[in-house]
Amino acid sequence: MFFADRMLGKLAKKLRLLGFDTAYASDMDEEDILEFCKETNRVLITRDRGLLRKAVERGVRCYYVSSDDWREQLMELSKKMDLKNSRRMSRCSLCNVELVKASEDEIKMKVPLYVQQTQDEFYSCPACGRVYWAGSHVEHAEALFRRLGL
Repeated sequence: MFFADRMLGKLAKKLRLLGFDTAYASDMDEEDILEFCKETNRVLITRDRGLLRKAVERGVRCYYVSSDDWREQLMELSKKMDLKNSRRMSRCSLCNVELVKASEDEIKMKVPLYVQQTQDEFYSCPACGRVYWAGSHVEHAEALFRRLGL
């Protein structure tokens, strides 16, 4: 379980696509972030050296990423931990909630007719209602993750 600080929104989304429980809030102050990470046993991922120092002082597990590019950040993290063994595409990229299989009734008004006719399985986010399916965007993401060695 991770918490990505306010500078790492794109990284948080990609970690969610990889299947990792990754909290992110752009409006939390440092004290709240540290307390949340401590209470929920999350690993803080940060680019902020001051926040990193505070996290270490308080015993919060943390990783520092130096790059400002999410691809390089993923590579940095992959050198510190295994990002390969995960349930990819199992979380909402917006809410971080685990996806559930969606019924035909759930998707009718949310998914274009062409997609309904060409896809067999749909998943939805119980929190925000967003619908997911294995379209070309998933193929592109998987190809990118493979190129990155993930």
